[in-house]
Amino acid sequence: MKRRLIIVAFCISILSLGATNVSFSPQEIQLNRLSTLSFDPIRPESQPILTNATVTNGSEAQRIKMQVVLKWNNQTIIGPQELVSISKEVLSPHQSVILSNRDLITEHENIYFEPDGYTEIDIMDSIENYPTLEEAAISGYFPDGVLELELSVKGENSPNWESTGSFRIRIRNAGSIQLISPGRPIGQTPPNVSALPLSFFWNAVNTGFNDEQLVIREFAPYLPPQLSTVERSGTEVYHSETGVMSGFSDYIPFNDGYYYAWQVYVPLYDENNPLNQRSSAGNSLKSRWFVFRFVEDMPSDRDGSDIQALLNQLENEDLLNLQNLGFTPTGEVIFEGKVYRGQDAIDLISNLLGKEIEVRIMD
Repeated sequence: MKRRLIIVAFCISILSLGATNVSFSPQEIQLNRLSTLSFDPIRPESQPILTNATVTNGSEAQRIKMQVVLKWNNQTIIGPQELVSISKEVLSPHQSVILSNRDLITEHENIYFEPDGYTEIDIMDSIENYPTLEEAAISGYFPDGVLELELSVKGENSPNWESTGSFRIRIRNAGSIQLISPGRPIGQTPPNVSALPLSFFWNAVNTGFNDEQLVIREFAPYLPPQLSTVERSGTEVYHSETGVMSGFSDYIPFNDGYYYAWQVYVPLYDENNPLNQRSSAGNSLKSRWFVFRFVEDMPSDRDGSDIQALLNQLENEDLLNLQNLGFTPTGEVIFEGKVYRGQDAIDLISNLLGKEIEVRIMD
């Protein structure tokens, strides 16, 4: 269904005795998610207030005009000349009015301004030349990029726009978080893990705005974690104080025979919880829980054979030729300069299943 987007524009005049001025506060916010319905021009009262524009008259009483341009990644999609509004009353010298995005993105006049001869704009017609933006708008969310609201102001009889301000929304949509090692998804049989320090690995889309947070919970040997209760049972033994990015390794005091569940989450900042407010409220993007059982001094004589079985599953011709030549795995995996054994090594190789790999023989 097509929605018409009309943006009321505001202008202020500059006279020889003083110019009008416009400024936004805040000038920019950063979001992981922005709904297209957040700019509903038919029901502007439903919009979350993301910014306020302060329009200040010059040194002479006058009516003022405003004009709005909406840009996506520096490409104009709405405006400019169709979207002009004029103040209903003469403003006193240096009088200011404050307008939120509800007053700017609307099909209705407000207490200060009314339309001044602009035409109705269909947002879907305006973005039809931008396939990515159009597809995202139909789905209900803006894609990654910068949405910019530009406001120019001037006096009613001034030939030129005298001041321009802008408000930018930088959008970086957060994706899913996939855990790799150690452990298996909750509900499956937890593997035994022994090597210390344990190294935690996961894949996540780095939004650049948020830090990934790691949580580890401990469960008694007789009471392994369950999917329905894992978040509110057990004991939290680790919660990162600062952001961690795609990996973590430290000497956490794990107890022999105990189960451990871990999860990675990213605070999500949307139009109802913008990053500029530094709010701890709002939703989070969470991975599923992974579970393992810590066992001290776990025998490692099976490591080589287990790894060999996994290498065979990779079905790589070079690896099979090496095996035929008599090469056997030692049970150790070196990744980014660190040595991994036991379940850690097995989990790292398991992550290669189904992927194309290149094999090199090195000294």
